[in-house]
Amino acid sequence: PNTHGGVHMCVCMLAFTTALHAFATPSRLGPRPAAPCVQNIAALPIQRAAPVLQLASDSILTAQMRREMASEPRLADFAVTGGPQFVRHTAEDDPTKPLLLYLPGIELSGYSLHRQLPGLAEDFCVRWLAVPPDDRSSFEALREAVTREVEAEEGRPIYLLGESFGGVFALSVAQGADGKPPSSLAGVALVNPATSIGRSWPAQLPRLLDAVAALPPNLSDAAYFALATPIFAAISGDPRQLGARRGDEALPPPLRLPVLLARLAQQMPEMGALPNALPLPALAHRLSLLLHAAAHVHEAPLERLRLPVHVFASSEDRVLPSTDEARRLRRRLPNCRTSPLPESGHVPLLEARVDLARRLRDVGFTRRTPLGSKPKDYVADFAPPSAEQILNATQRLRSVRNLVSPVFLS
Repeated sequence: PNTHGGVHMCVCMLAFTTALHAFATPSRLGPRPAAPCVQNIAALPIQRAAPVLQLASDSILTAQMRREMASEPRLADFAVTGGPQFVRHTAEDDPTKPLLLYLPGIELSGYSLHRQLPGLAEDFCVRWLAVPPDDRSSFEALREAVTREVEAEEGRPIYLLGESFGGVFALSVAQGADGKPPSSLAGVALVNPATSIGRSWPAQLPRLLDAVAALPPNLSDAAYFALATPIFAAISGDPRQLGARRGDEALPPPLRLPVLLARLAQQMPEMGALPNALPLPALAHRLSLLLHAAAHVHEAPLERLRLPVHVFASSEDRVLPSTDEARRLRRRLPNCRTSPLPESGHVPLLEARVDLARRLRDVGFTRRTPLGSKPKDYVADFAPPSAEQILNATQRLRSVRNLVSPVFLS
């Protein structure tokens, strides 16, 4: 068995190397199409790599594994038409559970949340905001749409979960048009909020997008796809985490790499689909919205917001200075706590290492109350620290403990 597993591991590593070579170098196997569609120019390396990865794993995967991978949602499954709308995770809400409204990143769909839905659905009724690419709603119109959804659900606690672009809107909704949050809003969770967009490289993109849009139509499309595909791929983070799943530890070690390769092969076309899901005019419009919304939130009196806020910040975010921004928000928001997401990138909710439902439970997110809502009872309100909080405290105190250690003072 060990020899068999070793042989398969070598085969898969060879296939993976071949796939990377195919991804990085021009194909020499046969003639190229004479006039490829401009939308597919940037996706050609992905198209060459995906079949090689698939071949490396197909011979080992079981039928059940193939069915599980085939059933995974795709970006196109979250597309909507019409105007901004909230999509329900389930047809019927459980009125005994609080409502969680997810405000997504700049793609404005529920795709980034889909791997977290099974866990979150145990504690919440989940809905997400979805906006079609051709919609040109203003910042105020989107904020009003979210506010109406919150105000329509009286009688149970409602929480906002804002990721990146959506984090800016979540804070704006929590501020309220008159400085008061909607009465049903019980708390806000933020994941790498883009309130720091003005201090990051995406703030320079509008000028680049304007230059690309000024090119002739066919050349403009080709240039946008050539630029957007590698940028979206880099933003997505560690491919090993994107291809992994939480149950992979139960697989026999020789199977883990083939399964990872198969998932990556399946997800590679999704990287090429992102520019289609977020075409140049849509991205330019949403970047403008984001810069406007971030400036609005930056000038807002966040010190008056009494609602509980929890910020999750990735340590390896290549898009935003999320760790620094979490510290800044904690200083400005009087009822704010933060948690690091070690080694995670800009889209941690797609990573196998991040279990958002468990993290929300560990930090007692739904047990927190607005400041001043009731006198603090230091006995009844006590909650034991989570393992993550103990680890964070231990790491922060390590330098002090080393300094006063008996080894140095004896």
